[in-house]
Amino acid sequence: MNELIKTFKGSEVELEYLLTGENNSEVIMFVHGAGANLRQYFAQHEHFFDQYTVLSVSLRGHGLSRQPKVKRGEHYTLERNKDDILELLEFLKISKIHYVGNSAGGIIGFYIHDTNPNLLKSITTFGTTGELQYSDFTTKIISGIDKMMIRWNPKRYFSFLSKNISKNKSVQKEVLDMFMMSTESVPYIRLNLGNYSCLNIIKNMNIPYLLIRGEQDQEINRSLTSTLTALATNNLARVVEMEQVGHIANMDRPDQFNEILENFWKQIEIES
Repeated sequence: MNELIKTFKGSEVELEYLLTGENNSEVIMFVHGAGANLRQYFAQHEHFFDQYTVLSVSLRGHGLSRQPKVKRGEHYTLERNKDDILELLEFLKISKIHYVGNSAGGIIGFYIHDTNPNLLKSITTFGTTGELQYSDFTTKIISGIDKMMIRWNPKRYFSFLSKNISKNKSVQKEVLDMFMMSTESVPYIRLNLGNYSCLNIIKNMNIPYLLIRGEQDQEINRSLTSTLTALATNNLARVVEMEQVGHIANMDRPDQFNEILENFWKQIEIES
């Protein structure tokens, strides 16, 4: 898959992206979270490219996507990442997508729905909570710890984080490899992930929304109560539980993950 990766020069940064199955009419887009990159979704490209056009992208400063010229938190906001994606979709002349986002990638999907709802046919999130309400002080402390630990020993620090993301040793290694491609960007994007709320977006969403909840994703699951309450008020939203998966469910159990997505999209076709 690496040889198929291309680059797009946006207004602020150059992004790497992967596009497969271009001859298919329906488009699905996969977006990763903090520290990962488009390589997280190789298994989804391999599975879906014969049925769908499949697009994945590495967010600014992740993978081989370029970093902003100035490395500050305000250059890694969710809004700026959202705008990068909108520019890429416009460049590729893609006007409608099924959006799938992991962790921060899921939040970016909510932001896209807020500003460009007609672009989305559905949204799926996993490892994502609809709101976090940490104080600015706490968020800065987390980002500061990131910076300090990355300067000290990035491989050891990211190895520790990868073990909290998955209990599967082979997945831990893949996650570590991705983290090591994003060492400078992680503190800046995480600075923007401590205090936000997309609950009103979830309540008022007028497209099908699927939340995949991983059994072992303990940190996110502890913060899901308000998200599930908002989701329960929307008849177009549903929750699917996945057992024996952590924060990056698509890597822990790719076959089951792919089947869940297929069933979701097929149900949308039946109901439309």
